[in-house]
Amino acid sequence: MKERIITALCLLVVVLPLVYLGGWWFMGLGLMVTGVAVWEMMIMHDQLTKVPIWMKIPVVMATLGIVFVSNLAFALLVFVIQSLLLLIVYGVLKKINVETGFFYTQVLIYIGFSFRALLVIRSQSLPLFILLIVTVILTDSGAYFTGRLFGKHKLAPKISPKKTVEGAIGGWLAGVTFVFLFGLKQQLFTEMWILIVLALGLPILSQIGDLVASALKRKYGIKDYGNIFPGHGGVMDRVDSQLLAGILLYVLLYFNGLG
Repeated sequence: MKERIITALCLLVVVLPLVYLGGWWFMGLGLMVTGVAVWEMMIMHDQLTKVPIWMKIPVVMATLGIVFVSNLAFALLVFVIQSLLLLIVYGVLKKINVETGFFYTQVLIYIGFSFRALLVIRSQSLPLFILLIVTVILTDSGAYFTGRLFGKHKLAPKISPKKTVEGAIGGWLAGVTFVFLFGLKQQLFTEMWILIVLALGLPILSQIGDLVASALKRKYGIKDYGNIFPGHGGVMDRVDSQLLAGILLYVLLYFNGLG
């Protein structure tokens, strides 16, 4: 516990100023975290199929390309090109199996567009980024404490044995409450339907993202995605709940001309 607390405090000291400054400061943090996250995913998959390092590097670069570019259409083009390259490697060089090709493609989608979403959200507004991050934190905390107090029915015992239905409901209610209160106080959206969709959706996707990450760790038989943060695991262990939730907020911003 002591190790976890010390690591958390160190992360706050480093990350909070970069989040506050935004711009290239936050972009640099985002690119670094993205690179580590996609690398963690590929190293995890190596337990099933060992892939040479020279084949991992293009995937990292393509993922960073998706995050970095300002145009969504170009980001999609990067994704398509990378997917075709993976298929060519599989079909011509026979260096990887088809499952690995599809896994790397999914890593591009999941990591690339998720981290792009986080960077776009911060570039648009610090309060919007705070809305996302605090909603995820409160949803997780609400689920933990509600589950400890009232949890009786297992939510997904094969994926995460400690999670309960009662905890999930409590976490969702905590997230919904915060989104409404913070969104109205900050006047973040001109249309109420956007706030309603976010209030209902962000806490749910936050919990689904956490379950997806847990399911992958179960499949590959690992406890953590990495060990870069003592007591906390890897990058993916810290951001798994933000990814899907961030995409929802990003999509709403994009279709309202802000993404």
